[in-house]
Amino acid sequence: MKNKKSLKIIELLKKNIRKKIQEKRNSLSIKYREKSSILIAEKFLHSGYYINSKNIFIYHPVRSEVNTTIIIREALKNKKNIILPRVYNNKLELYFVTDLSTQLKNGAYNIMEPVTDLCKPAKISDIDVVVVPGVSFDKKFNRLGYGGGYYDKILSCIPIKIKKIALCFDIQIIDALPASEHDIKVDTIITETKIYQPL
Repeated sequence: MKNKKSLKIIELLKKNIRKKIQEKRNSLSIKYREKSSILIAEKFLHSGYYINSKNIFIYHPVRSEVNTTIIIREALKNKKNIILPRVYNNKLELYFVTDLSTQLKNGAYNIMEPVTDLCKPAKISDIDVVVVPGVSFDKKFNRLGYGGGYYDKILSCIPIKIKKIALCFDIQIIDALPASEHDIKVDTIITETKIYQPL
């Protein structure tokens, strides 16, 4: 009973943080988000994670998120493979995408996702590096998602050796997030001013 109560408290705390951080992120000017997205993308594109990977599992940005299409376009130009998710049957399906203009459609939660007839399915074993979305992250590499649990499910199936990278704005980093046992941590966080890595 006590455990159920503490889980409820954690979920309530997460909900409050989620709302607060999304409001903060939404209030950033378009110009600031664009400029910062370029800085964040450059840091990722110069990292060993990117350089040493062939197959990148990443997400298409929605609303006020960091603009990941900068990375996607550059990776495709560099002949790397891009894997994007699609929400289906309460889980994420993975597909290789080679053309953002023709192979995507507006899907669940208004997120652009692969058109299954036009894209080759991908497997977890194909992935070399993961770029993980999130509302907020803390300095212990905990991640707060959007509440659907889709990424927690898929990240729990990804081998530990596959690095999980978070891209976010400085205002999305807080000192400590309430974390549950099933929450999966990220390995590195890249913001417009910093790269957080375990010591």
